[in-house]
Amino acid sequence: MSMRAALSTSAFALWLAFALAAAPAAAQPALPAAVAAALKENADLCSEAGGKPDTSKAVKTADLSSDGKPDFVLFLGWIDCVGAASLYGDREKTVMLYDGGAGTAPAFTGAAFDAKIEGEGAAAKLWLSVSGADCGKSPAADFASESFCDRSLVWNAKTKKFEYAPVATVRMIE
Repeated sequence: MSMRAALSTSAFALWLAFALAAAPAAAQPALPAAVAAALKENADLCSEAGGKPDTSKAVKTADLSSDGKPDFVLFLGWIDCVGAASLYGDREKTVMLYDGGAGTAPAFTGAAFDAKIEGEGAAAKLWLSVSGADCGKSPAADFASESFCDRSLVWNAKTKKFEYAPVATVRMIE
């Protein structure tokens, strides 16, 4: 390869790298008013405690109801409250799941130690890390003896709510 061809190839590769870096990321859907209000309310709690809320990762979307519309998951564990980190607690935190078809009130509200979205499209699932009765077990005598599991939520089209999948589908956390 000639020096001129090598320089042209290098220049093109450099241009391509800059072009890809400057390309906008896929846009996240605008938050419905109810989700934005719940997010603001919880961010304000952080500010009132003297912290600085970082809510950039607090809401995630996935089509969990398989209706072709993004559903919105607000998990307080995804809010970083800089300067008041213990505000939301070191154990269970509130999780709210809004149906993207309605979005006016949570279609599920509960508490979890962690929340994870797996898969995409119709295969997307929200898994909540929970304990005790939510894992189909009796509560432990103390927190150190507690059993933990990951349990997914499923859409109930009749009630238009999300609910826990049957206990038989839990993933035990060791």
